[in-house]
Amino acid sequence: MWLIAVLVFVCSLWLAGLALSRIMTPRLVATERLTGFVKPMARAATPAAARWSGIPSVDRAMERSNLGQNLERLLDGADAPLKPFEFIQIVAVCGLLAGAIGLAASHEALIVLPAACLGAGAPFLWVFIKRSRRLDAFNRQLPDALQALAGALRVGLGLSQGMTMVAEEQPYPISAEFRRAQREMNLGLGIDDVLQNMAARVRSENFDLAVAGILINRQVGGNLAELLDQVTATIRERVRLKNFIKVLTAQQRMSAIVILLVPPVLMVILLVGLREYSSFLLATLLGRVLLIISVCMQLLGMFFIRRIMAIEV
Repeated sequence: MWLIAVLVFVCSLWLAGLALSRIMTPRLVATERLTGFVKPMARAATPAAARWSGIPSVDRAMERSNLGQNLERLLDGADAPLKPFEFIQIVAVCGLLAGAIGLAASHEALIVLPAACLGAGAPFLWVFIKRSRRLDAFNRQLPDALQALAGALRVGLGLSQGMTMVAEEQPYPISAEFRRAQREMNLGLGIDDVLQNMAARVRSENFDLAVAGILINRQVGGNLAELLDQVTATIRERVRLKNFIKVLTAQQRMSAIVILLVPPVLMVILLVGLREYSSFLLATLLGRVLLIISVCMQLLGMFFIRRIMAIEV
């Protein structure tokens, strides 16, 4: 009951804080937008209150631990409309809610911590999946965008004008990234810094290759349109080969997912239906040791399976 009471209190506090932040947001819109478009070297001296939480003590703690920057980069990559502190609040609420549900369902205190960890990991899983899907879509659209950029350069347009054309004509999500880059250039940031910021947000190896080629070309000179054609051909081949490998390993990946899901699902079934049979794992020291060993072996198996299927292209 005390856990449910804490959960209700935290949820109420979170909703009140979220409502207050939304009410006060219009007065901070200009500052918040400008803090997202400053140079990387000047960003360290810029207060992060408008970007992270709006609470000075929380902002200082997140800045000391680099938690705010890491979460901001993660949420930017997933295009999630959340501040880092709001995401932390969602994680805490999900963890408390999952712990309360586990305690109410099993009446075992030992189930609270694993259930809370699973609940807290659910928002991270959602963000990682969203970022992965967005990155895959970005990589699929990147060759067409670079080809359109090379075409714009051939007809006499500049690099910034070509990026504007890509932002207007290409689909989401690559259009959103180029549109944000265009806003940064309109606020006075150089093209080199804009491309580096964009590469840091996207975290795509293919786009890193294109950015490196553009930056080198701007330093040493040459035909940028021809360079983009060569980079586009290379990226198309990388994408084609990666998709081919993904098709060949689809059965193995599905088998790995099924094998990894069998133990936790079976454990939940035993706890719900055969509590006397499964209570040995939770009530005795030997059962707890065996449970910890099984979890460690499960995590080790996940690591080796991912390493085996991680084929670099």
